[in-house]
Amino acid sequence: MGGLMRNYLILISFFCFSTLFAAGHITKAQKEKTIECLGHYSATAVLPADTIEVKNMELALASVKVIREYLASEGVKENEMNKGMNAYVDKVYGKPFDKAKNGECNKFIYKQIKGSEEKIEKLSRTIYAG
Repeated sequence: MGGLMRNYLILISFFCFSTLFAAGHITKAQKEKTIECLGHYSATAVLPADTIEVKNMELALASVKVIREYLASEGVKENEMNKGMNAYVDKVYGKPFDKAKNGECNKFIYKQIKGSEEKIEKLSRTIYAG
C-alpha cells in the first residue's frame, strides 16, 4: 500500500474514531443531573405569572432551549430527555418557585455547559423582548 493511501486511511480512521467520541462524553451522573435541571427549568417556565418574576421565567425558558441543544449534541435522545424532564415536573407540579434548586441548577449548568451562562442570558432577553 502506498504512503498516500496509508495516510488517507489513517485520516479517515481518525475522523471516524473522533466522531464516535464527539458525542456522549458526559457521565451518566452528569446526564441525569442535567436532565433533572431541564425538568426544574421546564417546571419553572410554566409557573403562574403572579408567582414568579418574569426574569426568572425568561431565564428558565432560555435554559430549557440551551440544555436541550447540549443534550442532543451529547447524543441524548429526545424521548430520554422528555421522560426524565416529565418525571421531575410531575414531582414538583403545583409547588412554588424553588429558589434553592434554581441556584443549584444554575451553578451546575453553567459549569457543565461551556458558555451557557452568557448564552442563556442573551437568549432570555429575546423571549419577551426584554
